[in-house]
Amino acid sequence: MTQYRLIGGNASPYSQKLRGIMRYRRIPHIWVLRTQALREQLSDVQPMLVPILEYPDGTRRTDSTPLALDLEERHPEARRIQPDTPALAFLSHLIEDMADEWLTKCMFHYRFAYPEGQAYGPHWVIDDQRPELTSEAEFEAARAAFLARQSGRMPLVGCTPENAPVIEASYHRVLRIMESFVRRDGYLFGSRPSLADFGIYGQLKTLATDPTPMAMMRDEAPHTEHWLRRLDDASGVEGEWRSLDALSPAVTELLQLAGDTYLPFLLANARAGDAGEQSFSLELNGQRYAQDVFRYQIKCLRWLQSHFAGLDAHNQAAIRRLLRETGCLEALEAS
Repeated sequence: MTQYRLIGGNASPYSQKLRGIMRYRRIPHIWVLRTQALREQLSDVQPMLVPILEYPDGTRRTDSTPLALDLEERHPEARRIQPDTPALAFLSHLIEDMADEWLTKCMFHYRFAYPEGQAYGPHWVIDDQRPELTSEAEFEAARAAFLARQSGRMPLVGCTPENAPVIEASYHRVLRIMESFVRRDGYLFGSRPSLADFGIYGQLKTLATDPTPMAMMRDEAPHTEHWLRRLDDASGVEGEWRSLDALSPAVTELLQLAGDTYLPFLLANARAGDAGEQSFSLELNGQRYAQDVFRYQIKCLRWLQSHFAGLDAHNQAAIRRLLRETGCLEALEAS
């Protein structure tokens, strides 16, 4: 049987996202943890980021969103994760992008800013990646090196003490939104999961394991934690898409988060980068947020703008009012 090989990590939200998609879509694959030995065998893959998807012909590619969309094209049969209506597919993509690029700050923050996360997260990662370390001294040295490297990257991704209030507010806000609908509606765009659901799933799956955000989730959003367990393998789920005029209120609330937080952040980052500046700051919901320019996220804004601009007039018109009312339209049409 022709199958893929998905190489990733249990502590990687993007690996969990793509694995969840492939399980739901019933795409034959095997799951392989990326160990240090395997990392050396994959030295030709650049950048060396997980997940890595090895195609049946031996080709290897990275970056979870392009991979998910490529699988949509390669396997056009039922169980697609993008709604049939282009306007809804765009909204799904926008929410998924926010999960990938903004909600991930919550994962990084809680894993490396709190003592319990610093103790747990690196131990989890090194246990998965370095099975060859048989002595406690070697293991501890590897764990400490990983913690130091990741802690040193925190300012790069905006996870600073100064930004913590903005980041933590976003996490609690997402928990409130998810908890409001997971029992009643099932998934964001219907009774079947979308790209947006899997984007949120990947981030929340790891947050539901790291100790500090896990405790918060169990206290504030217990049904959301159970929803994550169900979405881990949704290969038995059958369902339909909602129509545009019957959207879940949770979609609107997530778009409001994109409109008042994520897209203003993307726009400020892109404008600073285009101006040749090294860093930027802005006010988000009454709180200052600052970080260095992140080049990949300039591409994210351009992809979203291009996707929206590529919609035909009918589909643009169908969601223009919603995007305006949630504060998303300005950034999507900004030059």
